[in-house]
Amino acid sequence: MLYDLVKESHENQEAMQTLIDLFEPKLKKSLLMTKIGEREDLAQELKYTLIKYIQRYNVDSTPGFWELKKQVQSKKISC
Repeated sequence: MLYDLVKESHENQEAMQTLIDLFEPKLKKSLLMTKIGEREDLAQELKYTLIKYIQRYNVDSTPGFWELKKQVQSKKISC
């Protein structure tokens, strides 16, 4: 579900909003550690940063399990 939403969000604003909504509980919980007067500004900054990372993330370049396993094994050998 998350994979599909990230991929779709590159072309669809509703998918991007759904992603933001999924992260909203974590965002609100994190904001509880911030001064009340700074929470709204920080919430906007965090959402902006989330959007930037989602837009830059290329789901097609993410390795599958077997590719990742090979990468990890080759790094162990070369060390």
